[in-house]
Amino acid sequence: MAEKEVVKATVLFKLFRKGKIGGAHTALRNASKGMKEDSKIIKKAIEELNKEGFLLAKKSTGEIHVSLNPHRINEIKSYISKYLNINISML
Repeated sequence: MAEKEVVKATVLFKLFRKGKIGGAHTALRNASKGMKEDSKIIKKAIEELNKEGFLLAKKSTGEIHVSLNPHRINEIKSYISKYLNINISML
């Protein structure tokens, strides 16, 4: 369970770091690019983030694009801080 939480936090951090919040979105494949974890775990983690309301998904250019939900940005920062041990003041 903890591994999936770290994967979820990593996806959120990657999107946050790249500024993919609200209207700024990226292809779903880019959200998990470069991660070493099993692709099934990553896919499940992204699905859960979408269900939990942390991610916004939309179909664009024939594929699914995702961005962070701007209304939940403080919760996203807390989640990243909790599971990745990153100082929240740096976010």
